[in-house]
Amino acid sequence: MLKRIILTQFSFFSSIPVRVNATLEEVAAYSFLAPIIVGLPLAIIEFIIYSTLYFFLSTLAGIILLGIIELLRGFNHLDGLLDLGDALMVKGDREKRIKALKDVQIGSGGIGFLILYLAFQIVALIKLEGISSITIFNLMSSDVLSRTLSLFILGSIKPMPESTLGKVFHKSLERRLAILIIESIPFISIYNIMTYLVLYAIFYNICKSLGGSSGDITGASITLSFPLFLLVNEITHLNYSILSILCYLFSQLH
Repeated sequence: MLKRIILTQFSFFSSIPVRVNATLEEVAAYSFLAPIIVGLPLAIIEFIIYSTLYFFLSTLAGIILLGIIELLRGFNHLDGLLDLGDALMVKGDREKRIKALKDVQIGSGGIGFLILYLAFQIVALIKLEGISSITIFNLMSSDVLSRTLSLFILGSIKPMPESTLGKVFHKSLERRLAILIIESIPFISIYNIMTYLVLYAIFYNICKSLGGSSGDITGASITLSFPLFLLVNEITHLNYSILSILCYLFSQLH
């Protein structure tokens, strides 16, 4: 049972090939565990790849890691960001915005959001502190927090009528919001609490303007919040978090 839960979450939230056939309802039922089940292993994989590249390329390894991160995600979350960018830049009523959200073509809004994301992500990844415990803890924190934020948005905000994924996930997650918060506690600092609240407020208003939450908005929130959480972690050194204590203890061992 546990193996199947892990595989279903990896099959949906990453591009890592796993052999499992699962319905959307089955994935949604245990999606509240995805930040830990998927987020932590991906952070470890990212750190291993970054450390290998850092040995040869130094800080430039962070730029290549950007592509690795999106490859591990299957580019699905990035696609949500592009779609949301197009929807928000459309002038007109809600129907026109929803049409832009569902349009497979990328418009100027999507390109603008892509540039914004790349700017934050490149700066955040270049600032990684080499092969160290701080680096892996920063990645772990950012991966987990970006995923708990996105699922919290999906569970706490009613889905838009057009979103089948939103309806299925909202039904499962709305009863497990407390678990998402608990999952975040070891990985969050005072500064990231403020970041978390600001990002939630922004996406709450976005959802309100579009008539509810959806899979695209969830993907966009993961994509955009990851580099922001990472930057805050790097600037504040995860101060006042459980991970900062672990970082200090590990540093004292060397």
